[in-house]
Amino acid sequence: MEALQPGDPRRAGTYRIVGRLGAGGMGQVFLGRSAGGRPVAVKVIRPQYAADPGFRRSFAQEVEAARRVGGFFTAQVVDADPDAEQPWLVSAFVPGPSLQAVVAGHGGLPPGALRVLAAGLAEGLEAIHQCSLVHRDLKPSNVIMAADGPRVIDFGIARALEATSHTVSGVITGTPAYMSPEQARGDREIGPASDVFALGSVLTFAASGSAPFGDGHPAAMIYRIVQEEPDLSLVDHELRGLVAACLAKDPQARPTAAGILGSVSGDASAGDWLPAPVTGMISEFGAAHRVPDTDGGTGATVPAADRAASARTATPDSGTRVYGTGPHVPPAAPRRRRGLARLFPARRGRDEPVDAVPATDARSLTQGWNGLAWGAGVADFRARFAGAGQQNGEWWVTGLGPETFCGITMDTQYAFNERGRFCMVVFYPEPEDRERLTVAVLETMGAPDGTTTKWTRGKVVVDVKVAGIAATMTHTGFDTH
Repeated sequence: MEALQPGDPRRAGTYRIVGRLGAGGMGQVFLGRSAGGRPVAVKVIRPQYAADPGFRRSFAQEVEAARRVGGFFTAQVVDADPDAEQPWLVSAFVPGPSLQAVVAGHGGLPPGALRVLAAGLAEGLEAIHQCSLVHRDLKPSNVIMAADGPRVIDFGIARALEATSHTVSGVITGTPAYMSPEQARGDREIGPASDVFALGSVLTFAASGSAPFGDGHPAAMIYRIVQEEPDLSLVDHELRGLVAACLAKDPQARPTAAGILGSVSGDASAGDWLPAPVTGMISEFGAAHRVPDTDGGTGATVPAADRAASARTATPDSGTRVYGTGPHVPPAAPRRRRGLARLFPARRGRDEPVDAVPATDARSLTQGWNGLAWGAGVADFRARFAGAGQQNGEWWVTGLGPETFCGITMDTQYAFNERGRFCMVVFYPEPEDRERLTVAVLETMGAPDGTTTKWTRGKVVVDVKVAGIAATMTHTGFDTH
């Protein structure tokens, strides 16, 4: 971490900025601290883009979509202000170096680590694509290597920069060595398959230290991406076929992120996922990037396993209620998974009971929230909440004040999908409650790792997630089994 320089901002909203992390095409990235003391990454947009009204509009739209992305392998976007003098974006701080730095320092990764990297990045991309986003700039410097798995960063906002670049200079945004053929050609429609191509390129780099189409002048790299075949000679033979499929010229011939995850997640074996020198590099990075406290001490990110252990031993407030439907029933302590198994969400059998969920949850999970059933239309919503207003296209705010979720009272929003059907409830805690929201959900719902879990009640499937400043309850569909 570099010290702040004269002219650097000292605050972004309620976040205190304490040091420099790096810079990208869109802006400067700083290390910051939330009002509750959590380390965060703060990206402050460059003035030339902030002066472009089109950029601001696109940035606001992309950030709103990016804030919905959750999952284990993304660095969640937790806050933003597109209307600030210099717009800014805050995401979770992941204490680890980039894949670019790891390979530069220690060379290509061994086959076992590559398989875990492939599974983690595929799951991260799947979470992004499920929110109707395309990363557009997946590359080694946008992959953070943490002790508990890789994280995808900077997703969903490259499109704002692309719009400005087209209007100003006709330049296509992205990193040439990791562009897909359709992106290199400047096609108007760039879909999830473009990210899959970039994933193949990133895995090739992780294995060999080089992008699959070499380096050199951007125009030469773009030509090779569109016209020539990749060099996969240094990719482990067990992954070579998958990487080659990702790098197919035809987007329709590439696997989906979900398909990649399905093909590699079972290959993960127990044990530390990275070689010892890389693990040491991660530890050194974490020590070097601790956030200074106001009293001169340091505040370091608490490992997820330690947070979960603390949550299991915490005593919930008396009278805590689950969705306001009944008294709190302490869940059984979740079994700690070890080695690489901890990198993948636990899979439950179809008939396996979810012991951690009190029986009183069934009604709320099945019937939606506050009397609004899952799948209800916008007209049903307005009939029930006459004073509601629309925000950001598909978001509808009840206008009825805060509601309680896992014992914490928060402002609430309702979301509808592209078909106009009720699919999500979002809860926004006050700053002083954000730090304890994860613990509250873990204690109340028994969420694995305190961040996400999926419940099936009858035929209704609901996902509960906590990501930064929000908690979401999402209706993901109906179980057809």
